Amino acid sequence: MKNLTHSKYIFMAACAVMILSFPTKASAQTANMTADVTVLNTLTINPTAQLNFGVVAAAPDPALQATMAVGTDGTYVTTPAGVALIEAVDDTAVSAAQIEVSDGANGATINVNINNVVDPIFGAEFFALDSFLSSYNGGADVAQVINTPFAVTFDSAFGGGTNTLDLGATISTTVAGAAYGDGAYAGTYDVVFSY
Repeated sequence: MKNLTHSKYIFMAACAVMILSFPTKASAQTANMTADVTVLNTLTINPTAQLNFGVVAAAPDPALQATMAVGTDGTYVTTPAGVALIEAVDDTAVSAAQIEVSDGANGATINVNINNVVDPIFGAEFFALDSFLSSYNGGADVAQVINTPFAVTFDSAFGGGTNTLDLGATISTTVAGAAYGDGAYAGTYDVVFSY
């Protein structure tokens, strides 16, 4: 009996050692995490200067066109033709247009389109508005065609993240033959930016 009891203790000790030798499994715990992203495809567009041809004297020619071209740096050139002319009377207000572009993705291609051009008009007389030029971030002038998209690359290092698009254009006398009356000739155009 004593031997049996001793064997019983040895068996129990062996079982205890076996149980202790197997690793115990801890309860699984789950961390519920999130993955977020915010989309900002809308650029911030801020026109800081408007295209202005100043105060001019103008006369048409029945067959020829005079022009006044304002460059992206605000300088201008006038070219008479026949009796047609556009000549500065006061060039104080002459300026290129400028649009600031921010909140863009660095290195991203931005498509730009000049469209919906309305010629500067007063009464029945008007000047043809065309021959747009662009300069992006102070780069070289590039001729642009109305309603034909062109591409620029956003540079977040330029201007503290604010890029610039400068625009010049040309006005031309029309061949309507009537004299240009005194007045403020107003035209419009849209510049559309998109990724």
